[in-house]
Amino acid sequence: MAIKYTRWLRSYVGHQRIMQVRSCGFVQDEQGAILLCRRADVMLWDVPGGTISLDETPVQGLTREMQEETGLILSAERLIGVYAGPDFQWTYPNGDQAQILALLFAARIVGGELRRSGHENVNIGFFPPTQLPPLLTRTKRMIADALADRGEAVFDQ
Repeated sequence: MAIKYTRWLRSYVGHQRIMQVRSCGFVQDEQGAILLCRRADVMLWDVPGGTISLDETPVQGLTREMQEETGLILSAERLIGVYAGPDFQWTYPNGDQAQILALLFAARIVGGELRRSGHENVNIGFFPPTQLPPLLTRTKRMIADALADRGEAVFDQ
């Protein structure tokens, strides 16, 4: 049985801030609408994704998390950006603190069927870039970078 790394680590450090590496997907449908998930913990919208597990590559983590959260099977196409800093400090409702290092990938849908699953999100859907719902602060920046379509990854210095 695979170790639940974060749960194991929390048994030692409690609610102290830990580093989490998160893979996220920027997905658009044929009309250019953006796939977003409404988080159950803060009721704001975010790009789908989650923490990478031990022995998983960032793309494997993205693929697994996207299928778990949305029912969709994706193919990662390119890295949009690497994000960290104050906007990526997070406190979960149970008091656990994290410093998130987020990797945002452009991805396309190659299979599956859109459906909400799991307990982390209360809704999922596609939104036109001009009509986005209330977003997490960090998500606004990530989406702006994705829409800028720079061709090479952005990162904080």
